[in-house]
Parts: sequence; structure tokens; C-alpha cells
Amino acid sequence: MSMRMSFLSGAGLIVIVLAAQAGVVAGSPAAQGGPPAVTVAPGTPAARQAPAVVVPQRDAGPEMTTATFGDWILRCQPISGQAKRSCEIAQSIVLQGQAAPVAQLAFGRTAPNEPLYLTAVVPTNVTFPSVVRISIDERDDRPVDVAWKRCLPAGCFANLAMTEPILARWRGQEGAGRLVFKNGAGQDTQLPISFRGLARALDGLAREEAQGR
Repeated sequence: MSMRMSFLSGAGLIVIVLAAQAGVVAGSPAAQGGPPAVTVAPGTPAARQAPAVVVPQRDAGPEMTTATFGDWILRCQPISGQAKRSCEIAQSIVLQGQAAPVAQLAFGRTAPNEPLYLTAVVPTNVTFPSVVRISIDERDDRPVDVAWKRCLPAGCFANLAMTEPILARWRGQEGAGRLVFKNGAGQDTQLPISFRGLARALDGLAREEAQGR
């Protein structure tokens, strides 16, 4: 199956992690008039390590700020009625030829003093009981299982509070990874993800959170 990886952008999209908790689904670039994109050139190290990555050329709106770190994007927007901003880092997977993402990954917090959560969003065609499994490659003997939180008409959400050992291991990766879940027929669906830039994106998220305290 041919795929490309893309970042979501558009007003009001600092909600992927919150959606796993509160039942809100993030929109797609197509639905929200997302900006044009530029693809990483084939033959570059990034292109050989992972599927082509698409990044936005401009900020999604006057109140949202974005910053790209490798194959991840950090986006922040003000919290209504507060001086603080809400931030997350995210990556989306888009089927070749389609505008809407087939899956999304995001790191963020539901509140300032809460743990950092990883949230995965995949289509509703899943089997229960099962998990979303994230691994570095097919030989990874320490894959991370992410438990389902809820399913809504637009997608199923799984999330996991991050631990330092998991983050430290993922920070050391720069290549392609895998996201696997069981579809409605009980078969494994494998989607490509990228760790490139994750460490720098997490550092950027930490800086934003420190400034907002």
C-alpha cells in the first residue's frame, strides 16, 4: 500500500491528546482548508529512512504557531480566557492520493501537572480486545502497547502516559518505525511512522511548557 506522511495543520487542532480524554476528534487539512505543502525530495537521507514527509509552508492561523522538527510538528495556540498556551507535537499518516489522515500520533498533556501522553488515532475498523503497538522496526523486542481509550464515528483513540525509559529509547531513534493495530477482520494493519526529529520536538515542547508556567 502506497503511503505518504503528512502533518495536520489548521485552526483549532491542539486537540488530539485532549480528544482521547474528552471525545473530540481533530479535523483534517482538507476539511479546514489547510495550507499547501512541500515534499521531502527523494534520495535524501530522510526520504530513504521513512516515507515522504509533507510539512506546512505557513502557520495555520493568526493565533496558532507551528515549528517543524524533522518529521514532527510542534503547534501551540492560546487557551481561551487564559494567558497560557496549549501545545502538542504531532505526526499524521496519509494514504497516497488522499487528503485526510488515516492515522495520527501526538504527544501532549491534558493539564500542566499531568503526565505527557502519547495518543494514537486510527480508523474505527478495529478489533477488540487489542492494542495499538508501536515499535522501532520488525525486530524490536521492546514494542510499546498503547491501550484503547474510546471510539467515535471519526476514529478510535488509544493513549498511554509516557515513561522516561520509553522516551529515552525513542529519543535515540532517527529512522522509520511502525504502528500496528488489528483491523475489524482481526488482521494486523501496519502503518509507517518516523522518529526523525522527535527528540528535538520533545525538547521544543518542554521549552514551550516551561515558558507557560
